[in-house]
Amino acid sequence: MAIDERAATKTSKEAGGWYRELGRIIDNLGSNQLPETLIDGLGWFIPFEMAAIFVYRNRSRPLLVYENFEPAEAKQGVVTYIESTYVLNPFYQAYLNGLAEGVYLMRDLAPDAFFEGDNQKVSKISTSITEEIGYVTDHWPKAMEELIVAVSLQGDTLAEITLSRSHDRHGFCDEDVVRVSTIFPAIAAIFRKYWINFGASDSQASPPDSRVDDAFVNFGQSVLTERERDVAQLILRGHSSDSISRNLNISLGTVKTHRKNAYAKLNISSQSELLSMFLQSLRMN
Repeated sequence: MAIDERAATKTSKEAGGWYRELGRIIDNLGSNQLPETLIDGLGWFIPFEMAAIFVYRNRSRPLLVYENFEPAEAKQGVVTYIESTYVLNPFYQAYLNGLAEGVYLMRDLAPDAFFEGDNQKVSKISTSITEEIGYVTDHWPKAMEELIVAVSLQGDTLAEITLSRSHDRHGFCDEDVVRVSTIFPAIAAIFRKYWINFGASDSQASPPDSRVDDAFVNFGQSVLTERERDVAQLILRGHSSDSISRNLNISLGTVKTHRKNAYAKLNISSQSELLSMFLQSLRMN
């Protein structure tokens, strides 16, 4: 068989398999089991090891729709994420900045120096250069890369369908983004239908809670100037001094001065200490 014929045969089998899975997904459109069925179908289309679905509503804590994390302790990582560390997540920050629906690699959403080279252990988070965003929430599965499908829902609500694959399996690449993007319209339509039938009523029953995000915005308010707080927030989000300079339209020297002054006023000397102090402030709220 010629190479083009083998490729055509493989493509035909892949298409047939996806259509079979799509049929099963459509059969479950009226069921609250749809998220699990959708994830199972995506697992046939693109290999991954774990998945989770969150929904974001403005500055509120994310709503967990589905997760299949293993081992059991990894599920505690999901709880910690929802309770606190989501505010540091690049996807959440991108969402607040108007992220359009589509398919993304997490590393492309992360700032340029997301806790790079600062690997000390802090409460609720382990920073590590082996993580694509520079840190991992305690108990969250380690050494994973993430491909994210972002789906717009009603108003400013956005769903995050996250597929995780380990570094040992070579993570995800741009070709994976292109591949999933070909079926994105179907994924988006399916999940929006589910959200109308089931999720929207659940989200209305769960009132928005912006206390964690408020704590992030107000962090250091009692001792720092407004500009020092701006710099501290960008540091917490993983921006380098160069990136902070570009984002705030100030000189690199001014950034370093604000950073030095902020650390002095907070009686700290490192990025990880800043992160620890912020997480400590959450426990006091």
